Amino acid sequence: MKVCEMTKRYLRLVALSLAGMAAAAVIGLPAHAADRVKVSYPTLTSSYIFFFSAIQKGYYKDEGIDLDVIEAGGGVATPALVSGDVQFSTSGSSAISAIMRGARLKVLAVGEDRPSWQIWTSKPEIKSFQDLKGLQVGILSRGDTGEVAIRYVLKKLGLPADFVSYTPMGSSLGTRMAVVRAGSLPAAVLQPAEVETLRAGGGLANAHMVVDLAQEVRSTFNGLATSDDMIKNHADTVMRFVRATRKGMIYARDNRDGAIDVFVKAMKAPPEAAAHGYDELRKVMAEDGSIAPDAQQNELALRADMLSMPASQIPPITAVFDFSWLEKVNAELKAAGWKPGL
Repeated sequence: MKVCEMTKRYLRLVALSLAGMAAAAVIGLPAHAADRVKVSYPTLTSSYIFFFSAIQKGYYKDEGIDLDVIEAGGGVATPALVSGDVQFSTSGSSAISAIMRGARLKVLAVGEDRPSWQIWTSKPEIKSFQDLKGLQVGILSRGDTGEVAIRYVLKKLGLPADFVSYTPMGSSLGTRMAVVRAGSLPAAVLQPAEVETLRAGGGLANAHMVVDLAQEVRSTFNGLATSDDMIKNHADTVMRFVRATRKGMIYARDNRDGAIDVFVKAMKAPPEAAAHGYDELRKVMAEDGSIAPDAQQNELALRADMLSMPASQIPPITAVFDFSWLEKVNAELKAAGWKPGL
């Protein structure tokens, strides 16, 4: 796995400070010795603003968590989560498919309840999703949220699973932008903020959007996942990690200016692109960090269809989602009257 050097320099967290202990005391939490925790995120895009907000605002530090942040797409991060090489992953969507195949993981929170990917092309003959038949579509990594979202659209439109092919472009924004700008692939997925950055640099002069996946798909796009082992043997760490993550979600959802500042600083996005990206992202953020039971069940049914899994083998939603930690945190923060600072 590739460790993002910028993230190491900018986002490395240290042991619990006196300020962190004071913050914990505000909501009646005990002080803890710092836990060193490895956590993965797929790429520096707007979809993970909740995670970077929690880091920048010091919420993990306040909980006594010393983060080792690793950049890895969901197709790589989820196996690492299964093996115990990382303790938490923000690739919640990728974790679901792994759980369906028997991985002992749980999705603890949802950042977005639909994908914010858009499919773009520089080929004038590609005017609709159906025009992608037999073509390559650039994604970050196999099994990631971009591929999952496209597969959902295929099912929705009644198209075969091999209607398109997938080409991993990697998580580097520069590489992916170069691919789209040069038209090296017939089509590729981009985030709204990336679209604005490309547009500002003239990279989309001859390109157009094929489909906005946020308008076509309702699913667990990202969030927080961990292993059953962590839940069983490190419950206190899980609780603190969920609490810090949830605070980041609340901050990102309720503080537009602050979240845009995180875009600019952590993701090196131009202010105009960051503002546009945030406004698009705000539309798809899960309101309370979870999805309803009927949405959970629908998610599993769609995944089972994608995996050619008989309905009789679909696991119960309790084997995939565990929002009990989130519910406790939400109740705790509400009772304490917690509000994110500026």
